[in-house]
Order: sequence, then structure tokens, then C-alpha cells
Amino acid sequence: MGKNLRQALEFAENIINTVREPLIVLDQDLRVVLASHSFYNVFQVKPEVTVGQLIYDLGNNQWNIPSLRELLENILPQKTSFVGYEVEHDFTTIGKRTMLLNARQVEQMMGKKRIILLAIEDITERSHLEDQLEESELRYRRLFETANDGIVLLEKNEGQVAHANPAIEKMLGYSETECLGKKLQDIGVSIDTRDFSATMQDLTREGILNYQNVLLKTKTGEEVCTDIYMVDRAQLAQCNIRDVSERKKLEAQVRHTQKMEAIGTLTGGIAHDFNNILSVIMGYGSMVLNTLPTDSPARGNMSEVLAAANRAADLTKRLLLFSRKESANMTPVNLNTLILNLQKMLSRVIRESINFHLDLTEQPLMVLADTGQIEQVLTNLVANARDVMLEGGQLLITSGIEEIDEDYVAANGYGQPGRYALITVADTGQGMDAETQQKIFEPFFTTKESGEGTGLGLAICYGIIKQHNGFIKVYSELGEGTIFKILLPLCVAAVLAKKTEETVAVIGGNETILIAEDNTALRDLSRAVLETFGYTVITAEDGEDAIAQFMVNQERISLVLLDVIMPKKSGKEVSEAISKVCPKIKILFASGYTMEIIGSKELEADGIDFIQKPYPPQKLLLKVREILDK
Repeated sequence: MGKNLRQALEFAENIINTVREPLIVLDQDLRVVLASHSFYNVFQVKPEVTVGQLIYDLGNNQWNIPSLRELLENILPQKTSFVGYEVEHDFTTIGKRTMLLNARQVEQMMGKKRIILLAIEDITERSHLEDQLEESELRYRRLFETANDGIVLLEKNEGQVAHANPAIEKMLGYSETECLGKKLQDIGVSIDTRDFSATMQDLTREGILNYQNVLLKTKTGEEVCTDIYMVDRAQLAQCNIRDVSERKKLEAQVRHTQKMEAIGTLTGGIAHDFNNILSVIMGYGSMVLNTLPTDSPARGNMSEVLAAANRAADLTKRLLLFSRKESANMTPVNLNTLILNLQKMLSRVIRESINFHLDLTEQPLMVLADTGQIEQVLTNLVANARDVMLEGGQLLITSGIEEIDEDYVAANGYGQPGRYALITVADTGQGMDAETQQKIFEPFFTTKESGEGTGLGLAICYGIIKQHNGFIKVYSELGEGTIFKILLPLCVAAVLAKKTEETVAVIGGNETILIAEDNTALRDLSRAVLETFGYTVITAEDGEDAIAQFMVNQERISLVLLDVIMPKKSGKEVSEAISKVCPKIKILFASGYTMEIIGSKELEADGIDFIQKPYPPQKLLLKVREILDK
């Protein structure tokens, strides 16, 4: 080797050793002339097995790469250089790597021969990161396109829409093309982003902006309730729009359920005392009625008082049953007879300026129904009609038979084909719009002023009619009045036979009875009724007093009448205490609650004797005699 060539090689070696990437110099035969220090370090080979070797033979043939051979033997002779050729190869010494190759063919300064400079860059990690980035972008694109939430990407300068996902079109009706370049307000999103620079400052400071219960207007003008979240991305602001309409409906249903539970708790709390009051009214009223001569004009008045008290007691029971979803007491009922019996009371519900008429079919309308519940429905509808005819009007109740066929069921989406009893309650009041008609059967919805209505009346009516396997519908227009139609299935012939209740004679006795009742008026009434029919009565005002009175008089007491709920000790606790002393003592429990409600709370024994408050004197006397005669 000549001195000049050796100096040239030394000069070239000094240069290539300053390059960070591995670099080798090949002669025209593709043998290694020089290699940089970084080449030896990266590929873990030594100079003595590198210089002078064909590039394909380096490191036990680990450079025998078909794509590299093609580059060096076929492509490079045609071109001066190639740049950025990516090769993935499993190297013997360093494993699987991705390399970026840059090559240039130059002439030597002496000898007019060409050499090849081959620079090698290990881009394995970078390639991996690029793959991850590509995968991440693909994943984000899939999420963007398949998300249930509407997603809008906004330019940070003025807030124009740069991208919109398919969910936006489904939610608002605007395609991505229609959204591009628009602001949020232009596509129905009503959050205030007119000063978008201020919005971006808030977003940068807070990290996320949250707008709740935002009403959006769709392309067709419909409103959608949404929650909106805005976050700051690298180059764009991302606005996520979530349709929460269904969630709002569920929340409303939960609130309604909670309200119904509260009503049930409230009703249960007052039922006991209220039924005690009704018991006194009914008891003393019956006693007064029995003392009046048969031709006394006051008998009719007192009968109305007792009828009203019975209806009040039945309404309390209905509300208890409604709030706890108890079953109705179904018996065959002629709806025409029921309406006629209710006519006088309904006439007193309305005002004199309202003309009230009945137009009932001559055919008997026999249905399986709970009389008290159907009376409650009619009373509520009449009271509502009265309230919408403040200046007078017409109120008409009609009855008839309606046939429901398959076409009716298909058109209305409910019911079973067959014959139904039809009751209509029509008024000439102010009527209602379509939106109100859709809500009137919802609990707590009312059109009355605050404090004038609970919004429970029609909800209870709806529940009662549904419980009777019937239907209630409303037909109304503003200024044209309102018609409620009630359909109840007619009874089949087999169940029309209704047993006539036999009048049972009341028989008194001479036994001693202990009455434990914390309500003074009801305690005195029960004592008077029983003593009138020959019984000896001992009274107690609470649970502890009842136990004390029994211990003193146990030898002569034949029956104990216990209120279930009393101060100091409950009826159950009193029963347990006296039964330990006298296991065979006869006990009659009384309560304003239904037996279904108190059965799991206060009383556990099977076959107990129970009387529901309020009770008329005759019912108490019959029940007492029945237990004593067992």
C-alpha cells in the first residue's frame, strides 16, 4: 500500500470514527475496507474478522441479507446513492433489529476506483414507537367513530369544527360535512363559546369544562338533554356530548318511586289515628240512628253521615292499598247500580252552577270490581271536572257496552278482544293540550296552583283501572272540554251469581271484656257499645295499663280487645305478656292498618283474630260474639 493511499485511509478512518452511527467503507467488490468504532461496538464484531471480508460474510454471515444484496449489486450501480432504506433482520449477535441504511458511491482520490460508504442507523425503538403511535391513532380513530357520545374536535383559535364523529349525526342530524367550519351554536349546541379564546383560557386553567343538563336542538328542531365535557388536546379542543335523556327519565322514575314510598309511609303513619276518628263517627252515628224513629227526617241525614264516613274509611284503605300495591277486593258489581247509589254524593261534590246528568244504559253492566275503588275513581273524575268549570258548565256520566276487536287492539297497542263495560265522564271545561294529556296519569303531575292539588288523584285512578284489567283514556282539546273513558271487562255468565248478604242478628252476652285502646273517644265508644249488649267492660289506656288490669282481673276476663299500636307497650307485647300467665286467653286485635301490612311487623302467630278500623258497632259485636263462642 502506497504512502498516499495509507494517509488517505487514515484520514478517512478519522472522519468515520467521528460519526455516531455505524459506518463501513466497501470497495468495488463489496469487501470491507474500513469500519467505524461504533460499527464494531453495535454489532459486536472485531476488526480482524471484518476488514477484507465480503459484507455478506461478516459475523458468521449475519449480514447475508437478500434485500441488502439487491441494493448493493443491482440498485447502487445504477444510482449514485440510496437513502433511508429500511431493513428488518435478525442479527446473530444483537438479535432482531430494524436498521435504516444510507449508501453513497464515490470515487477514490487516487486510482480512479469507486468505494461505497454505508451508514447504518438502528431505528428499532423509533420504529416501535411509530408503530405504537400508529396503533394509538388507529384505536383513537375507532373510538372516535364508534363512540356512543357525540365527539366534536374544535380549532383552538375560533372554535370551528374540525372533525365530527358519526354519533353527532345520529344525535343532532348534522353530518360531518355540514359541521365542518361551523361553531357549536351553528349545530344546535347551546353552550356559550362565542368568545372561544376565553373558553380556551378556562379550559387550560381547569383542564376540563363540564356543562350539565344542556338542551340541544337537533336539525329537525327537537330538543335533546345532554351533558357536555370539553378537554384540551394537543392541537384541538375535544367536545364530548352525551345524551342523558334516558338517564333523566330513570332519575324521574326513581324520584317518583321515592315519592310513592314517602306517601306510603305518611299514609301509614296517619291511618291509625284517622281510622280511630272514623270509628268514633261511625259508632256514635250508628247509635244515634238506632234511637231515631223510623219516620224521623233525621234518619236520612244520619244515614248520609254514616255513608260518608264509610267512604272516607274506604278511601283511606284504598290509598294504603295503592301505596303498598295490595290486591283489590273483587266482587261482581253492576256499574249502573254503583253509579246510581253514588249520584247523591257526587251531586254534593260539584257546585250549583254545574248541570249534572246521568245517561245510563238499561242493560246491567256486571263487572268484577272493588266497589270502593271504582267509587273513588268516579269521585276523583267528578271533582276534577268541577275544578275546571269554575263558571259552570255541563257534566255528563254515561254507561254502555263497547266491543273491542283485533283491529282496535292493533290500533291502540293494548287490550284483549271482547266485550267491555264503558263509563264516560264528560265536562265542558277548558280542556287540555296534547302535552298535558300525555302526563296527567303520572304521579304528582298537576295543572292546579301550588297547594291546590297533590297530583295523585289521576295516578291512583290509573292504577285502580289497570288493577281491574281495564283501561282509562282521555280525549280533550283546548276550549272543547274533556272526556274520560273507562273500559272494564264484562263478567262472564258463570260469575254473575251474587250471594245476597244475610242479615245476622246481633247477640250480646254477660262476659267480661278488657279493652286496651289509647284513643279516649274510641275507648269510650267501644265500652258503651259492649255494655249496651250486656257485657262487663274493663278499660286500659296503654299497653302497660292493659297488663296491670289483666293481672288484677284475669280470673273473670274472657276476652281482651287490643289495639295493635299503643303507647308504652304494643298490642303484640301485651299479648305475649298475658299469654304467659293465661295461655288460653282469647284475644282480638284491632288496627287502622290492614292485616296485610301489620302481619309481618307486629303479629307472627297464625290464626289470630283481627278487626279492621274503623268498624261499626254491629261488626264489633258480631266479632266479639264469634270469638267468645269458639
